[in-house]
Amino acid sequence: MSIIQDIQLYIPKHEDLNWKFFHETRAITSLYSSLLPKLHTKEVKGIQIYCVESIDEKKQIDTFDHIIFEYFPVYVETDVEAFLALTSDSEKKKHTLEIVHEGMKKAAQAFNWDLRILEEIYYKIKQADYKNIFPLLKKSSQNKKYVCHIMCHHEVSSIDVYLEVKKRNGSVVNSEKLFSVENTDEQDLFSDYGILQWKLNHKVEFADKDYKKVYRLTFLEKDKPEDLVWKIVNN
Repeated sequence: MSIIQDIQLYIPKHEDLNWKFFHETRAITSLYSSLLPKLHTKEVKGIQIYCVESIDEKKQIDTFDHIIFEYFPVYVETDVEAFLALTSDSEKKKHTLEIVHEGMKKAAQAFNWDLRILEEIYYKIKQADYKNIFPLLKKSSQNKKYVCHIMCHHEVSSIDVYLEVKKRNGSVVNSEKLFSVENTDEQDLFSDYGILQWKLNHKVEFADKDYKKVYRLTFLEKDKPEDLVWKIVNN
C-alpha cells in the first residue's frame, strides 16, 4: 500500500518549456501536496498532471516515454504559453491551483477518493492567499527559552530562506532573510541544508550539509524590544 506524496505538472508536447513551467508552478503543487491527507493506492506514490492543449492529445502520448515511475497520469487542458506570458506571480499561482485541482479531481475519480477532501484543500489555499511557507529546520536552545526556525517562503521564481527566533510562548524575537535560491524544487533545498545547532543560549548556527555555507546568529534581548542586539554573519 502506497500514499500519495507528490504532484507534478508536465508538458509532453513542449519539453523545451517544461523546465520553466515546472519551476514556476512548483510553489502551488508543493503546497497542495503538503496538505493532502493519507490517500492510499496500491502502487502509486504521486500524480503526474499532463498539461495538454487538447484532451485529444492523450491518444498520441506514449506514457511509457514520459511518465515518472510510480506516478499516475491525468490530463488537463492548459494553455502553457499563455501561462508563461503572465507577468503577475499572483495570477500564476491562481492559474496553477486551478490546473492542479482539476488534475487531482480526475485522480480522485480514478481512485474513488472523497472529493470533499480536495475541495477543502482548494479553499484552504485560496484563504491563505496562495502563500506557501514551511519550516526547513527547527531546534530549541539549551536553556529551552528559545526556538530557532529556518523558514522557507516558496514563491513562483525563488525560495526565500529566513532565520527566525521565537520564545517558548510563540512570540517572535526577530526574523531575517538569509538568502534566496532560484531553484524552486524544494527537495533540492532539503538535500543541501541540514545543520542547525545552538552554540550558546544566544548563539545559533545554520549550515549546509558540507559546511561550506554557514550563517551564525548572535542575539541578546534587552528590556525594550527595539534595543534587541541581533547580528548574523556568514562565510
